[in-house]
Amino acid sequence: MDWLVAARKAKHALFLTRKRGRRAYVQCRDVAFTVYDSLVPHRFDMDRHRNSWGELPRMYFLHRDPPAGARTDLTVPRVIYAVWTGNNPLTPNRIRGLEALREKNPTTTLILVTPENLHEYEVDGAPIHPSYEHLSLNHRSDYLRAYLMHHHGGGYSDIKVATQPWTAAFDQIDSDDRLWAVGYQEVGSDRCGGRDAGLGHEIRRRYRSIIGFGAFICRPGTPLTAEWLRELDRRLDYYAEELAEHPGNTWGDNPGYPILWIELGSDVFNPLQLKYLKHIGQNAVVFPELDNHR
Repeated sequence: MDWLVAARKAKHALFLTRKRGRRAYVQCRDVAFTVYDSLVPHRFDMDRHRNSWGELPRMYFLHRDPPAGARTDLTVPRVIYAVWTGNNPLTPNRIRGLEALREKNPTTTLILVTPENLHEYEVDGAPIHPSYEHLSLNHRSDYLRAYLMHHHGGGYSDIKVATQPWTAAFDQIDSDDRLWAVGYQEVGSDRCGGRDAGLGHEIRRRYRSIIGFGAFICRPGTPLTAEWLRELDRRLDYYAEELAEHPGNTWGDNPGYPILWIELGSDVFNPLQLKYLKHIGQNAVVFPELDNHR
């Protein structure tokens, strides 16, 4: 069976070569995108993305006016929200992440939202979407960060190890009324959403100007958060029947579950940042450890 061993080794070597080649390609592409972003001023103009028939990309929600009641003058509370959306216990790595958030931010209130206390943060007259209970645990987190940031504001962090105190980022958004969100610079174009938009390439070219989805601070009630939450509610309306028939498991990888991995996440959050890029600020202090968190 020496030939079988050799074949497996050859297959593995080919896999590693392709992986290294893909990594090198993305790194070179990101260098080119960085140059483009630094030289070409950003201008939000969806009309230039029309196809040859004059049709707009499917992310038409970017054209809509903000919902009534959106505003830009609310203060940002010194609170960091984290969410744990299932009844399963926190893993040791998640416990380590929560402890790090507390240790790095001793003067900031840290709130862990769970199924037991979620009702405390649901706003009268603005109920959480009824299909929320049918979402995967991962997609519940995607939905809740939009809900919490719009209705309450403050910070949000995935349950990952914080690397620095967030004080400077809170100070930054407090001192600049122009800012509606502050977060860490997106780490690479391959992490960007918007693939269902016709805007995906533009988002990737601007990846250094947008913020990542894992940790950020938002001013409550702004057009950014209002449109973000409205689009998530619209998507849950669309998927309601399928979700009821095939509710999600932890990761949403069970048969029949209809929502793709980032469809409620950066596929909405990233395009909206392009629309409101002048209101987005960056600060590296909120950057968490991205690995070994499960």
